[in-house]
Amino acid sequence: MSMKYLNIKKNLSTVEAEDKIYKKTELLKRFEKFISINGFKLKQRINSNRAPYECLVLNKNNEVFDLVIYLKNITGAGWKDKINRKRVQVSNVKIVSPDNYIPTSINRTLLILGYYDFDDNPIMVAWDAYRYVGHNTVRSAYITVENLIRGYENRYVETIDSSQKTWIFDSSNFEKFLKNYINYNKEL
Repeated sequence: MSMKYLNIKKNLSTVEAEDKIYKKTELLKRFEKFISINGFKLKQRINSNRAPYECLVLNKNNEVFDLVIYLKNITGAGWKDKINRKRVQVSNVKIVSPDNYIPTSINRTLLILGYYDFDDNPIMVAWDAYRYVGHNTVRSAYITVENLIRGYENRYVETIDSSQKTWIFDSSNFEKFLKNYINYNKEL
């Protein structure tokens, strides 16, 4: 389903936004491209067979980060009466892949990342993974269209959406997000 949104930063032109479903391999490639714009590079894929994926990435200062990631397409929430809601779905990492349930440290964390495109300008949304991956069934993490647009326009937003902490950012703010996310989860 294609939707047009008004984007003030593009001289009041419309922005094409569409729920796109990328296959796992394409989504992983898009993630690698996304982080490379911020100077990160993939050092090693530890697990890329199924979610959650684990990889080691290097920032431009050669600091290594061990990331366990639920990387998902952001799609409609499935409610006809709430078309302004989007979501990703995640399962219980403790059941699906218990070795991947890692505590956050200075260079290691568990993430839920949702990928979305506006005019081929991708943004990511992150939810606090530790709040979502310890349940008994598949669970959805939600984001409103308004917050997706706000994140796209401002390039980095930390907010509360659906009573949960969320981060919305473009590729130039991946490192800022990662450091803020790690600090947030180290404090819990």
